[in-house]
Amino acid sequence: MFTKTFAVLLLAASSALASLPSGTVTCGSNKYSVSSITAAINAGVKDMNSGNLPDDYPHQYYDESSEDIDLYCSGNGPWYEFPIMPNGEIYTSTSSDYQSPGTDRVIFTSSGTYCAVVTHTGAASYDGFVACKGD
Repeated sequence: MFTKTFAVLLLAASSALASLPSGTVTCGSNKYSVSSITAAINAGVKDMNSGNLPDDYPHQYYDESSEDIDLYCSGNGPWYEFPIMPNGEIYTSTSSDYQSPGTDRVIFTSSGTYCAVVTHTGAASYDGFVACKGD
């Protein structure tokens, strides 16, 4: 019984890890490591679960077919977007200390499953997205 349970848990963990990028992701001139991507997802999930929504992030991400972005998570959403910062810091913003969310976002499910890294840089519209390279 223990062996079977362990095998199921190991398979689930390896599936979650396999969905992350295999190396550095590049959004415009910004580069992100897998650990930076994971840290941004974890911060977004933590803020969502605690109700702490700096500058309304995370908020729902809507997959626009015209943007041709592959989401590397299963299901039909909802998906969430949270800023990923080029300096490796975790995005925070308050009404008394506004911080720009920048151009880049990590997309994930409510349980923290990685879906994509996207950017406004090079998008067809002001609030549109394109996939980052290496995603």
